[in-house]
Amino acid sequence: MKRVSWPAELASLPLLQEHVETLAQQSGLGPKRLIQLSIALEEVVMNIINHAYAPAETGKISIGFEDQGDQVFISISDTGVAFNPLGMAAPDVKSNLMDRPIGGLGVMMVKKFMDKVAYERCNNENTLHLTFNKTE
Repeated sequence: MKRVSWPAELASLPLLQEHVETLAQQSGLGPKRLIQLSIALEEVVMNIINHAYAPAETGKISIGFEDQGDQVFISISDTGVAFNPLGMAAPDVKSNLMDRPIGGLGVMMVKKFMDKVAYERCNNENTLHLTFNKTE
C-alpha cells in the first residue's frame, strides 16, 4: 500500500481529500459512496488536526489507499497522542440537543459509512484502517 503524507494542518485537508477522492474515482466508486468516503475522511482527519498534536507541535498525517476489486482499503496514520476512536461510547442521539455532550457524532458517521473500521497503535503511531465496499 503506497502512503502519502501531509502536515497535520487545516491547509492539508483539501489536498489529501482530493488525493483520496481521485484514487476512489479511479477505483470505480459511485457518487453516493464518494460522498460517504469524503465525509468519513474529513471527520478522521479533522480529529487528527485538532487533537493528535500539541498546539506548537508539527505533526503529519499519512494516508494509504489500496484498490482490492470490490473494496477499497484506506489507512490513516498519525504519530500524535495515542487515541482509539473506536473505544468511545456511542453518542446519545435521542436526548435533547442542548443536553448532549460535545463529540462522538463524527466517529458514529465513520462507523456507519465504512464497512469495517479497525484501530491499532504500533511504534508510536495511531492507524485507523477503513474498509469500504464499492457498492452498497
